[in-house]
Amino acid sequence: MLVPRITTLLNRFLNTKQLKQIHGLILIHGVNHLESLVIRHLITSPSDYSQTIAHYIQLILSHSKQPDVLSTTSAIRYFCNNGGFQQAFNQYVQLQRSGFLPSTFTVASVLKACGRLGDENGGIMVHGQVYSYGFCGDVYVETALVGFYTKLGDMMNAKKVFDEMSDRNVVSWNSMIDGYLRSGDLSMAERVFSGMPEKDVVSWNSMVSGYSRTGDMEKALRLFREMPERNRSSWNAMISGYVECGKIDLARNFYNSMPERNTISCITMIGGYSKCGDVESACELFLEMAQPFLKRRIAYNAVIITSEKCKNQR
Repeated sequence: MLVPRITTLLNRFLNTKQLKQIHGLILIHGVNHLESLVIRHLITSPSDYSQTIAHYIQLILSHSKQPDVLSTTSAIRYFCNNGGFQQAFNQYVQLQRSGFLPSTFTVASVLKACGRLGDENGGIMVHGQVYSYGFCGDVYVETALVGFYTKLGDMMNAKKVFDEMSDRNVVSWNSMIDGYLRSGDLSMAERVFSGMPEKDVVSWNSMVSGYSRTGDMEKALRLFREMPERNRSSWNAMISGYVECGKIDLARNFYNSMPERNTISCITMIGGYSKCGDVESACELFLEMAQPFLKRRIAYNAVIITSEKCKNQR
């Protein structure tokens, strides 16, 4: 009866302390195959990702007497999706040592981790395994390879993988654009952008930002006006570009026209005003940004004062 009871408990919402208590029961009674349910609970928990949880998952996997490929691969994707890139790579190495065959999604995740870590040797090792596992031709793996090489700034190998792809998705195209822009090759980024069969808002934003960073606001504005869809990043790229060019009035026009501003928009404008010595406008925007917080603080203070008065009257 113990296994069904533990399984039922693990399907409920549990905090970390309760989960560790149940894990203790699993170890004491030797029902180690249920550890995979503990990992699944941790991975699917609505609570925020933390190093404590990541470390706990690693401990379970490294000490498990009955490791399984599903738990390990799920953990790798979980680490990678939450910024735990070193944990993802370490777990992938452990997966190799256990003799398990990774899935295409696992390989794609670990390539992303290597790119973010700047781990050239690790990524090249995984690239070699792509051939031995027969994953060549998988769009997710090849897209991850393009992303890995562009993150390293190795556009020669990125282009080689990209050119050999039989099926390209928008992510692979965007990775190439981003890679060329970060390496300073605006003309190649333009060629890739022009050749895209289908562009998304990320593609457009990348090129607008690329023109803005080089100070070519005429091309940035032309592209901005052609965009079929815009988001806050689109507007912020234009604001930032005009600020860097010293055209603060044009930046302010875009700021005022934004359908929805965010903190980045405001901070960019404050920095622009500060740079050109317009302290008054900078302070005005700062107060405008801080006003919602100040209003909330005043409201909280009013509630506290009212509560204190009520206590004193009793």
